[in-house]
Amino acid sequence: MELQYINENLAPGHLGYFFVVLSFGAALLSLVSYIFFSRKAEETSWRNIGRAAFIAHGIGVIGIFVTLFYLIHSHQFQYNYVWAHSSLDLPTHYMISCFWEGQEGSFLLWTFWHFVLGTILIFKARSWEGPVMTIIALAQVTLASMLLGLDSLSFFGATVNIPRIGSNPFILLRQAFPDLPVFSMVKPGTTNVVDYVSKIEDGRGLNALLQNYWMVIHPPVLFLGFASTIVPFAFAMGGLWQKRLGDWVRPALPWMVFSGMILGTGVLMGGAWAYEALSFGGFWAWDPVENGSLVPWIILIAGLHTMMIYRARKSALLSSYIFVTLTFLLILYATFLTRSGILGDSSVHSFTDLGLSGQLLVFMGVFIIVAIVSLLINWKNIPTTEKEESTWSREFWMFIGSLVVSLSALHIISITSIPVVNKILGTKFSPPTNPIETYHQLQIPFGIIIALLSAVGQYFAYIKTKKNAFWRSVLISAIIASVLTAIMCFAVDLANVQYI
Repeated sequence: MELQYINENLAPGHLGYFFVVLSFGAALLSLVSYIFFSRKAEETSWRNIGRAAFIAHGIGVIGIFVTLFYLIHSHQFQYNYVWAHSSLDLPTHYMISCFWEGQEGSFLLWTFWHFVLGTILIFKARSWEGPVMTIIALAQVTLASMLLGLDSLSFFGATVNIPRIGSNPFILLRQAFPDLPVFSMVKPGTTNVVDYVSKIEDGRGLNALLQNYWMVIHPPVLFLGFASTIVPFAFAMGGLWQKRLGDWVRPALPWMVFSGMILGTGVLMGGAWAYEALSFGGFWAWDPVENGSLVPWIILIAGLHTMMIYRARKSALLSSYIFVTLTFLLILYATFLTRSGILGDSSVHSFTDLGLSGQLLVFMGVFIIVAIVSLLINWKNIPTTEKEESTWSREFWMFIGSLVVSLSALHIISITSIPVVNKILGTKFSPPTNPIETYHQLQIPFGIIIALLSAVGQYFAYIKTKKNAFWRSVLISAIIASVLTAIMCFAVDLANVQYI
């Protein structure tokens, strides 16, 4: 006899999953429409369908947010996500934090920011709308699929098992833990009625380490930084697809600056939080997950400089393509590192594996293929500079600076990826036992070089610099900096040369 469960509030869960399906289906329709519009820009009907579908997708995303917040705020602990991440004693601002404590909520937050950015681009991208929105819609399809929670499909009454696609935030506790005895305990006096809901006194609650005001503001800022990196990447891919090989730099440059500011702010906020929470290892402990956010930002800064070179001198275009592409792909790689569970033994920030590792690899693989194929097809047509730049020009030292920060990023990501190398190759390389000392061996020299380049690079002019004016500016700045440093050291009684 089939069990009957009572006191379950099923309607919000059904509504929430409807929004999940709407979000995925509308994103897929938007993707297809924008692909056709990109191929034939004069057929505006495809553009209109793509826009409408993207807005419908956004309605689905917002609907998921509203429904999930209702479940959390009303303490519907029969839902697994609510029970796992909230409790009765949480104030409202920590209830909001419950959204992104779990993997499903953080994917939802990422999807939301993509929707916001995509909506802006619909009205601002103009002739770039087709290719740019194709990339964003593709990302939305992959992100929306992370919430589907499918492991089987039905065709004409037959059920076919498939590899798991996504994790549904609206599943019930009895669906998440079907083997627990409490879900088969029949109510006295009945033969098939189960009332497990009344036995749930409270949820597991938000992790005590995450009950901090930084948890409310840090993840949204960081994920906006993550999400925004897709925009320069989308413009770069659009430039390749439409054979407008250098035109994409101008509209993409403001977005690159925006991404650099927001992602950098998110990283700094995480460091400030870690400084307050002693269990996170201080302001910067070279934790693999922290590194995963830092490395894309470093490459982004390198790309920002090469794009500025191209805007001023029409050179370093190929480097700009490479840096912009790597920035976005490294964001996806960082997501895989954080959410696949592969860093579980080496990071205090990583998530446990929800069985989405394969899907995360597909997410990353799709964009790697798109980027590599697009670049290879157009590689020979991307203009390069035959003439060597003068060593007394700003563009030369900006490019050198980009290479230096890239080497810094390579060093960081190489050590961070040791668990991945072990997983792929079956090796047993050990992560550094003293990561701070290991990283500082090279990162401090890199930091000194970058600081010197930043200090003097601003006094170079494009094309050719007047040497007398350069040395005069450097000398004046050095004197002022030395005096201010001496005053500061005296004021705070600082005598340690390492910090000076």
